[in-house]
Amino acid sequence: MRKQTVIWSILLSLAVGGAGGYLLRAQRTNGSLVLSLKDATQEEYLAPPESFSRIKNTRNTLAALSARLGMGIMDAILAYDRLPRTSESEGKQADQVLGRAIRAAEAAEQEFEGTEQQLEITQVLLVALQKAARFDRWTEVYIKTLYEHPTHEVVARFAKDAVKISRPVGQEKRVVEALEYVGAFPVEFAGRAKILAALDSAHPCFGQVEICHAGVGVDGSEPAPCRSYQSTPPASAYGLQRP
Repeated sequence: MRKQTVIWSILLSLAVGGAGGYLLRAQRTNGSLVLSLKDATQEEYLAPPESFSRIKNTRNTLAALSARLGMGIMDAILAYDRLPRTSESEGKQADQVLGRAIRAAEAAEQEFEGTEQQLEITQVLLVALQKAARFDRWTEVYIKTLYEHPTHEVVARFAKDAVKISRPVGQEKRVVEALEYVGAFPVEFAGRAKILAALDSAHPCFGQVEICHAGVGVDGSEPAPCRSYQSTPPASAYGLQRP
């Protein structure tokens, strides 16, 4: 078992250790940046765990892998920021680097689907999509994450960005409706204040509505007071075009 874990860690480390350099040499290969978990482990290791220690070891390995992948993709994003764009060819090369970073993050998200580490990769993916001005895709990823993990910190952290980013592509209504869904939860959670602040920053033509949160917080505290924030405007308010 220890040998299998070591082999898995080594193979996965090799998959991400040279991420930045790999992306900078993008024109030389079309291979994937992300090594499949099934390719890196033997089938028997993917069988149901026999002990709690095995579960713990697997979780630790997944956490280490997601951290390495996240850092590798962020290195590629930083490399993109540093690349020159003084000519059309240089601009295309930089775009290829960023595009590969996005594809790597999307592949990693699929690999980690259903684990705690998936959302760590999601955060990196959102950063890369924003860099690429892929606002439609950014909004889709954010809304999907919101409905699947409504009280997770990543939803609150990107809430204001979601309102701003979705606006030029005419998707602000969808984002606000999703945030309203989370903001109306009857229990307190850590990111509620950020959610409400994001709703306050919504488009000026949004009307004001008030939500009172019933019940008590998960820690037994008193419920938050009623808050007013901007609600969804009519569909005619969304004649927005990509800049």
